[in-house]
Amino acid sequence: MHPDSRPLNEAQQKKLCDLLHHALVDIRMLAGSGHGEQASDLADAFHNLPHEIWCDYFSISFFREAFLVPYYRKWPDRRPRDYIALLEDVERLR
Repeated sequence: MHPDSRPLNEAQQKKLCDLLHHALVDIRMLAGSGHGEQASDLADAFHNLPHEIWCDYFSISFFREAFLVPYYRKWPDRRPRDYIALLEDVERLR
């Protein structure tokens, strides 16, 4: 478990569900426009989120550093959305 892991409040859970919705729309758009590898990488970045939103051990910083930052490093110029900025909105809902 990550040191800052804790349960999320309801507002954070809802905002993360919105974030996941945007990611799924972007995955569909990327896959449909011939960017299958990037769509796969984005799916990989978000695949644990549906389960972990509801757990008592979610770490926003770990999700950002372990999943979003590697995606951003690989795709610095072709990002459909700024997921890190959206995740910062979730953090502010403490």
